Amino acid sequence: MKFERIIVIISCVLMCGFATAQNANSLLLEKVNLQHTQLGKVHKYVISGQTDQAVYELLQYYRLKNNNYLKVSTDDILYLKNDFKEEVEKTIRTADEVLNHYFLFRYDWDMEKTNIPHQFENEINWTAIPNGDEEWCYMLNRHRFWIDLGKAYLLTGDEKYAKGFVNQVTHWIDENPLEERLKHLSWRRIEAGIRCENWIKTFEYVKESKHVTPEFLSKFLNSLYQHGEYINSSFSNFSKTSNWGVIEYHGLFSLAHFFDEFKIAPKWQENAIKKLTTCINLQVLSDGNHWEQSPMYHNEVFHCYLNVCFIAKNKKIELPEPVLEKTKAMAYANVKWQKPNFKQPLLGDSDDTDIRGLLTLAAYLFTDPILKSRAFTSFDYENVFLLGKKASKEYEVIVPQKPDFLSTYQKGAGDFYMRTSWNKDATYASLHLRKLGCGHGHDNLLHFTLFANGRDYLVDGGRYTYVNNEWREYFKSNKAHNTLGVDNLPNSIYQDSWTNKYEARSQGIYTVSEENFDYGEAENTAYKRLDDPVSLKRRVLFLKKANVWLIFDSFSAKHTHTYSQYFNFPNNNVDLKDGRIETNYKNDNLRIQPIKNLEIKLSDEWWSQEYNLKTECKRAEFYKKATGFTSFLTALYFPQQVKLQYEKTPVYNRNNIALADKDVEAVTVTFGNKEYTLLVVHNSPAPAAHFYIVKNQMVSGEVVLIEKTGEVVKSYTIKN
Repeated sequence: MKFERIIVIISCVLMCGFATAQNANSLLLEKVNLQHTQLGKVHKYVISGQTDQAVYELLQYYRLKNNNYLKVSTDDILYLKNDFKEEVEKTIRTADEVLNHYFLFRYDWDMEKTNIPHQFENEINWTAIPNGDEEWCYMLNRHRFWIDLGKAYLLTGDEKYAKGFVNQVTHWIDENPLEERLKHLSWRRIEAGIRCENWIKTFEYVKESKHVTPEFLSKFLNSLYQHGEYINSSFSNFSKTSNWGVIEYHGLFSLAHFFDEFKIAPKWQENAIKKLTTCINLQVLSDGNHWEQSPMYHNEVFHCYLNVCFIAKNKKIELPEPVLEKTKAMAYANVKWQKPNFKQPLLGDSDDTDIRGLLTLAAYLFTDPILKSRAFTSFDYENVFLLGKKASKEYEVIVPQKPDFLSTYQKGAGDFYMRTSWNKDATYASLHLRKLGCGHGHDNLLHFTLFANGRDYLVDGGRYTYVNNEWREYFKSNKAHNTLGVDNLPNSIYQDSWTNKYEARSQGIYTVSEENFDYGEAENTAYKRLDDPVSLKRRVLFLKKANVWLIFDSFSAKHTHTYSQYFNFPNNNVDLKDGRIETNYKNDNLRIQPIKNLEIKLSDEWWSQEYNLKTECKRAEFYKKATGFTSFLTALYFPQQVKLQYEKTPVYNRNNIALADKDVEAVTVTFGNKEYTLLVVHNSPAPAAHFYIVKNQMVSGEVVLIEKTGEVVKSYTIKN
């Protein structure tokens, strides 16, 4: 009797499993457009009630249909193995780690990288938060690492990688039902959108495997269909104005074409395009910047729209003009802010990431020679895997062309990027003149960075974490940026990881870019909130041929305050000596020289090049306690490259009466046979009193640059 009961139990289990599989097949086939011209066999078996055979034929169809993403052919595999040996080894190593339930998130565009690996001893816990940071759980549930399983399968033919993918997807689906309790972890809408791309890509890599069975296909497609319904069920105002909405509906667009033989596909495509158009119109400014003022998230959004353009091009789908135009504008925004080492700036919540791979895809899709000049000269590993060797030959035909601009002001975002050339040895600086970004934005108004001689000198502090703790506040603070402060108070007042109690704002933004110099200025109104309101203004002049910067920072109040300049370095190669700050590399050192008397201190601080990573560095603070008006005049230059002399220069009115610093100041710098005098008016005595005498020259204007070469004098009115 006991043996018979065991047989009955086993039979019940098998029948339940069979019934479940049959039910899954029926649910799936109900969604399929059986009138699709290439699904005749599927239709025939559905009519005859043979759902198992129908799903089998659906799998054969999926194996033959054109891929959304994967264009690499089997003939390209040898090319990948020969020409990208390091990348191939890394792919296989990562795939083996994933099979072993060992996770370390290190892809270039991982939004939250990790440096400490985590290994599950048994099954993967998809809601695990091993280090107290929920971002780890979000990264786990984006499943980017499964793509390496697919790549490893193509590269080696080893079935263990396809089997691992099938097993892990199956486990995830079984362990993660779409329930309210999981919508803040494994089923956040942003993760659902990201998964669509990663699941589809991996499936396209492994679909020929024997482990991709009809039973798996049924479970897999049903789950992806659920993803599509979930994404399409909501489009909140938050999604409309956030990178989330783009990521969500990029996922739906991918699904619409992966499911193009399903009844719902045309509606999903229509909805996805409509909503992606809404998002790009709302979120991407006229200058191509994403409004959140984070290159990292700008490029996540850019990646999504590139995929949309890529799929549309392959499927011959006409996209709305705003999507095409603004996607290309996003590519050009990358060109404008790209550092000479090809990386994006660490503005807002960003990592120090090379952007050539994205620009390579953009240059290919838009056949754009300017984009190619800032991209890879030939396809990188990821783009070969995506597009194939045939497309790489098409790309190589595009002749790169350097942009016809150097320095540029991005008016929408308020960022001024100054550069001397498009070469690797170019000098590059940035000035952040407007604050838009909220959650991903930092307390960085009037922030100044400097890259030259192949290295970073003055840097943004980075982001490090999203956990609401002292580190999040530290890295978002004005002190972690090369900006200004009053009375040791922040510009914006931090509330939590994503919001501020008070937002700093700027006004009076003004920029000029000429062949020999760049100039930018703005006023930070943050400290007008004080009982004794303080006005502070930053003016920056860049003399391009000499790599010399003059910074005029002015502060105005009635009573006494302590005013500060902050300069953040990427390491400890900095010294304080002789009343100045200077880096101490073997060559090409930067000197930061105050021209007026100030106090200086050098402190041990932290720099974060990427999420979850911080390294020791130095911060210099120039500060002064003053009553009423005061100003900091600062020269930045490379003393091993230019023998600079500087002096504060007296200014007179047209009656030859010396004027006070609170009204007008000038600085003269001399190097070689050149002499430059910059005059800045802080407070014009009267509307008509705009004529000044400086260095025996009569000039007029609020900001004037006098250039003297030998006996030849030229005057530039930068601002009237």
